[in-house]
Amino acid sequence: MTSSPSEFDKLANAILASGGHTSPSELHGFVCGVLAAGARPDRRRWQDELAQLLDQDAVPADLSAEFQRIAQESAEQLGDRNFDFQLLLAEDGGIAERTLSLGQWCQGFLHGFGVGAHRGELPPTSKEALEDLSAVSQVDADTVSEGEEAEHQLLEVQEFVRVAVMNIFTEAAPPPAGGSKGATLH
Repeated sequence: MTSSPSEFDKLANAILASGGHTSPSELHGFVCGVLAAGARPDRRRWQDELAQLLDQDAVPADLSAEFQRIAQESAEQLGDRNFDFQLLLAEDGGIAERTLSLGQWCQGFLHGFGVGAHRGELPPTSKEALEDLSAVSQVDADTVSEGEEAEHQLLEVQEFVRVAVMNIFTEAAPPPAGGSKGATLH
């Protein structure tokens, strides 16, 4: 996911225009959670799940198309061995706003992982990572202090979440059809 402010703002505007009640970070986290659980929803299921997440009866076509694009891009990045996967987070604003964005992303991921209904036993590392994501999702942005140390800590937590999600995806998601997990085609 390209984590540029324009990508975040574009999605925020589309959600707002549709009357939705979620942040771009939560929506992206939700998509990644569903994918990490091993679900590969078809277009209709994606639309139904997006409508539920946004608390709407129907989703406008432009937002649905954007959601489909994000889902496809996220699936490709999570499955890519170059570790290019990025969280879609607010980059503008103070540290409290960016911390809240990370917490919302983790909330979305956990919700999506639940909706994705992972089957089977999770390895201990993935269980622990899900517990850690749950802790991050409960962040209280009002208690975050400004400063260089806080900035550094936020970046460390963001990187931890990014790597944890890639690990969960690798351990929990089934291998692609027709090949073994991690197979490279030349």
